[in-house]
Amino acid sequence: MSRKYRPDQPRAPAGQSDGGRWVSEGTDGASEAQSQTEDSVLEDGSRVLSIRIRAKPHTDWDEQHTVTGPDGTRTVFETSGLTQTIRDSDSGEILARSRLTQDGAEPEAFVQLARSRPRPSDDLARRFARALEAAGSLFSVLSGQNTKNRKAIFVAPASEYIPGDAYDHRAMWVGAVGQTELDQLCPRNREVQAIADLVAADVRASGNYMDEQDFGNKVHVGIADIIRAMRDPNFDAEISYDPITGDKVIYGTKGSLRLDTLEHPRPSTVCVYDHKTGRGYLRSRRAVDLVSAAQKRYPDATTFIAIEIRAGQ
Repeated sequence: MSRKYRPDQPRAPAGQSDGGRWVSEGTDGASEAQSQTEDSVLEDGSRVLSIRIRAKPHTDWDEQHTVTGPDGTRTVFETSGLTQTIRDSDSGEILARSRLTQDGAEPEAFVQLARSRPRPSDDLARRFARALEAAGSLFSVLSGQNTKNRKAIFVAPASEYIPGDAYDHRAMWVGAVGQTELDQLCPRNREVQAIADLVAADVRASGNYMDEQDFGNKVHVGIADIIRAMRDPNFDAEISYDPITGDKVIYGTKGSLRLDTLEHPRPSTVCVYDHKTGRGYLRSRRAVDLVSAAQKRYPDATTFIAIEIRAGQ
């Protein structure tokens, strides 16, 4: 994955009469506005163009991420505070709008243009699938920007689009959150990070590994040993699933999907932690697969949250 970062022209902050419009440097009322632009290209050819705007140095950033898929489909994720709007880039049509709460992503009502016609269920299903893939790509890019106190999360919908359901009820949310929000959503995230850091430090100090891949494997095993020893049914590690049926299978089974750590803090919520070491990064397809496997494992849950944990860094 490659990235390019550059400062860009500011625009007026949300809430003003010209909010959202690009403005010239030094324009009255906008001289303190700041903007950042970053262009990222993933291995599968997807591209994420991110623009961040804030009115003053100490205010929050408003963000716009345009994800272009390998097929050229473009999906826009606009985030202001904890509210995110997902729209089709070509038509401008809103696909979904949700607000992040301590219980996950809650759908918010939005008004469609009068000229918009009801779409057949198969078209909605395709659009939903494309938006989900785009969300995975954005999550992959944002996870690469994680810091100690701010991490990207992918709050996925409870299931794939079901014909007959209201499309705007399929809430999802992708973005970076602070430690307070993360603690509310996934209370054991600090514990998972601490265990990962401890194991990585121990393996590194021992020198008992052949290369970086072997190092990563030993870190995964060490994390799993600690978590399994707790014997907590709502806290598990290194679980392998059949990606189609969701059935639990023997570790290492060919074609199986491994989930690194699962936290089940509430009946409605499942947190999926993906551990990374070295230069490895979370690929967009894996982000979607992780959530899909967790959905099959916990069919009664309504909120699935994916988080990358980088061990020892």
